[in-house]
Amino acid sequence: MTSAQFWQTFYPWIDLLWIPVGWLVVERGKRLLTTGFVLSCVLLLRLQVELMQSIGAPYGFFGFVKSSIFERGLICYGVFIALFLLLAHFSRGGDKNVHIAASITILIMGFCVSALVMVL
Repeated sequence: MTSAQFWQTFYPWIDLLWIPVGWLVVERGKRLLTTGFVLSCVLLLRLQVELMQSIGAPYGFFGFVKSSIFERGLICYGVFIALFLLLAHFSRGGDKNVHIAASITILIMGFCVSALVMVL
């Protein structure tokens, strides 16, 4: 397998690398919640990309940005996942309910911002 073939098959799933990073960064009791957050972000990214492609806008509605919507969403969700992991790392010993609330809030913020970025 050449490196081009490797990247062609691996690149669409590169955001799954956040799962082992989350397992290393977050404390033991919150690892499954963090994995659920990352998998939710991965799923939402794919759903948004599928929706935009089915509408007929593979590069957004306005065409201001020349990159594909998948790349824009990958960067956007990557920033929000990194923000979440950073907050989870520095809030060790916190309540699990606060962790769940933070994950839901950051997931919704990531969804809204990525939808705006994909439209551009």
